[in-house]
Amino acid sequence: MKNRRKNMKKRGVPLALYLTVCLAIIVSAYFHLSRIAQNFNTQHLELITGLYAEKMNESMEYLQNYVKEDVKMIQAMENKEPEKIQKRLEKNLNQKMFCNVGFILKNGEVYGSKCAVADIKKKNFDKQALSSAISFNSDPYQSSETGNMIMTVFVPVAYDSQIRILYVSIMIEQLRKLGVYELLQGKISVHLLKVDSENFITCISSNEDTTANGWNNLLLQQKYFKYDENYSYKQWIKDMRSAKKEGRFAAQIKGEDSTISYRSISGMPGWYVVVELTNKNISDITQHFSVWGGVYGSILVGFTILYMLTILLMEKKEKKRYIGLSSTDALTGILNRRAFQVELEEQIRKKEPGFFIFIDVDNFKSYNDTYGHNNGDLCLKHFTKAMQECFPEGSILSRYGGDEFVVYLKDVTKESVYIYMEKFQKMIADLTLATGEKVHLSASAGGAAFPEQGEDFISLCRSADAALYNVKQNGKAAFKMK
Repeated sequence: MKNRRKNMKKRGVPLALYLTVCLAIIVSAYFHLSRIAQNFNTQHLELITGLYAEKMNESMEYLQNYVKEDVKMIQAMENKEPEKIQKRLEKNLNQKMFCNVGFILKNGEVYGSKCAVADIKKKNFDKQALSSAISFNSDPYQSSETGNMIMTVFVPVAYDSQIRILYVSIMIEQLRKLGVYELLQGKISVHLLKVDSENFITCISSNEDTTANGWNNLLLQQKYFKYDENYSYKQWIKDMRSAKKEGRFAAQIKGEDSTISYRSISGMPGWYVVVELTNKNISDITQHFSVWGGVYGSILVGFTILYMLTILLMEKKEKKRYIGLSSTDALTGILNRRAFQVELEEQIRKKEPGFFIFIDVDNFKSYNDTYGHNNGDLCLKHFTKAMQECFPEGSILSRYGGDEFVVYLKDVTKESVYIYMEKFQKMIADLTLATGEKVHLSASAGGAAFPEQGEDFISLCRSADAALYNVKQNGKAAFKMK
């Protein structure tokens, strides 16, 4: 009996030691992985901030280009009576995106809706526009017509005898739609901050009762903030006023531990996107596995490994998701120019033959002037759909900019490239507008073979562009290789 007890005691000591070591490993791993999860979440915060800043830049660029297209339309009009110009502008206005459109004559008279004109004069934007030689974006202000916060872009009209400035306004409310993703809903607050005045507008709030209906002042909100010992409100403002592009710091907001990330908006000098995340609002993934770690952590060491692997896999998946949001063209859904270049350069590194093709919509400016911007967008979507259906799976498709598209074809012959382009011309030929009217479309295209006519992105662009230029000089509506 004594020997049995001694043997049991001998076996119990290693077992107890083993369980103690396992428990220590689990507890240590649990807290370590919790920190990893928190870092994972704040890294997402940086991606989110960058995404909002990029979307703001794209919105401002789109707004500027939209007004410039209207400037071209005005310059092409024969009858330039102000009332007729205003009617034409209002007819072409994209009502879903913009709320006001109008112009300012060289004598200072402002045309547009009654409320829009009153707001512009009240804010002295007309005087600022007339004295400026370049286009500019106004500060956000409250519309006297709707009560919504809006922003207006003013663009000079060159070579016109009577019109000096064209303007278009967009509601700040439209910016709210940029960030309502299911993964983030109710967990982050997003603000647009004008650093020199320390005024900001809330675009998205983690508090569902809060709406973006006016200016707030960051300095007045400091009673809700408590910064770390190594940081302060003055340091934050100093960093932004010194044109620091981006940053991140921790603070307590209304008693809650939080992380704040900010990034400059290149299309709006002096403006920042500021994203706040309360630490308790960690992602669903982190919450899910934190519970599992508490319940099962003391039972199996394997859950610790599973916890680590899952977070790493989810991190990769979510990063890919956010990056994907900023790599596609907002109108057509295919790759934008930057993302296309990245994918093409990756393909080129494989040293496998391929064909680079530049595609340009024929007479797109004339088409836009005749049918308006909405039908111009319809035309670009029509081209995109034809590309997706015509070219083989695995082709790299992109909207290069404006009415230009690019395609890179892999694993095809030169003869098949001509066959694909002939099929593409047939697919784009007829477009039915929303009014039922049918229009005829065509495209000019130039191609270059890799590696014979270009060994990198730039040289392929040059070769294909030269071929495209040759097509345009010889009647358009065709495709030629360099």
